[in-house]
Amino acid sequence: MNNINVDKSKFVFTQDKGVIYDEQLKTKAVGYYQDAWSRFKKNKASLIALIILIIIILMSVVGPHLRNYDLTSNSESRKWTDRLKEMPPRISGLEWFGFSGHKTLEGFPERFSILLTDPNAEGIIIGDFSQPNAAGMVKVKVDYYKYVDYINSYESVFSLSIKEYNLIKAYENENPGDKIIITDAPEVNGTYKVQIHFFKFLEVVYGHSNQDFWFGSTIAGDDLFTLMWDGLSVSLIIAFMVAAINIIVGIIVGSISGYYGGTLDLVIERISEILSGLPFMAILTLLLLRYGNTTWIVIIAFTLTGWLGISALTRAQFYRYKNREYVLAARTLGASDIRIMAKHIFPSTVGTLITSLVLYIPGVITSESTFAYLGIINYSNAQSFGALLSDGQSRMMSAFHLVIFPSLVISFMILAFNLFGNGLRDAFNPSLRGVEE
Repeated sequence: MNNINVDKSKFVFTQDKGVIYDEQLKTKAVGYYQDAWSRFKKNKASLIALIILIIIILMSVVGPHLRNYDLTSNSESRKWTDRLKEMPPRISGLEWFGFSGHKTLEGFPERFSILLTDPNAEGIIIGDFSQPNAAGMVKVKVDYYKYVDYINSYESVFSLSIKEYNLIKAYENENPGDKIIITDAPEVNGTYKVQIHFFKFLEVVYGHSNQDFWFGSTIAGDDLFTLMWDGLSVSLIIAFMVAAINIIVGIIVGSISGYYGGTLDLVIERISEILSGLPFMAILTLLLLRYGNTTWIVIIAFTLTGWLGISALTRAQFYRYKNREYVLAARTLGASDIRIMAKHIFPSTVGTLITSLVLYIPGVITSESTFAYLGIINYSNAQSFGALLSDGQSRMMSAFHLVIFPSLVISFMILAFNLFGNGLRDAFNPSLRGVEE
């Protein structure tokens, strides 16, 4: 082989030091979950959805306790709630935002004429009467809280029990200038038929000091704000419990089916096909008819077949990863099947399963609320969110607030769950690792 002579002066070092050395990486190591969280934070819509979800879930816990409304606590005070039905929303200080307690009433002019002349009715009517319709009826806007107080104070006579009457007299003796009884009457068969200042009476006798209904009141006189968050807490508890049970059962069954395959997989698949053919409404109806409307029966109905989808997803993931090189290496080194499934395969499926869980919860809430709206689910020990919507729909023309507030809350919640789930799906997608959005 001939030697080639090359002039050394033609060679130039690429660096001044003359030698290229490997440099140590100065960036901080980022784990899988850290990287997922970093990508999730870049999705502004999903981040806002997470904040909305946190607020809604917190309100479902603390919301029922923000209002001190005790008129529904026992039968003795419950009789007065009928006088407070369909009260419009009112929040002191937010009247400009629509929470003014005003309401438009319709009736014959004679019904409202006394409100124009009686000095005790000052400030009730707001604005002028509308033109009479074909039936001779007019519409007028009123301060409904003052209107209810006036009707129950000056146009109504109540039968008070001895206990209620004595409490009023004790208060009037302690506060001589603050009278509650307008017209008094002697006792007849253990009751007193008297006229009273209605709201003042509720405050003194039953502690109903806060007369504002923030979201209005229902057709039964319950506080909608309290009832709505209480109903939402029931729906959320059911949804999270159903999701947790279905996730656990689905992961166990799906992992066994996908990892071992063969005859065991065929048997589990045939059983799953039989269960998936059972109509859910028939299962739910039969259980409710046999065991009654309780939250536990609803949870059982949702979990009898609800795990099938999670099982199929887990099975597919285990089929995908069980023959990877690192799994075969672990098996060669003598790792047990349980260790391989738990330590080597399952972590690779966590992202998909977490996303499925988040998207599964709003599905359960929607289904439970739908069946409650239709009257199929009617809890004996709780108020469902769907039942609130059903009651509000029947009175939508006269009390629109009964529909608008529950509808807004459940709509924002379902939308937030979906946006949050979509953000998690993208964040846990390994193919998007390192991609700038």
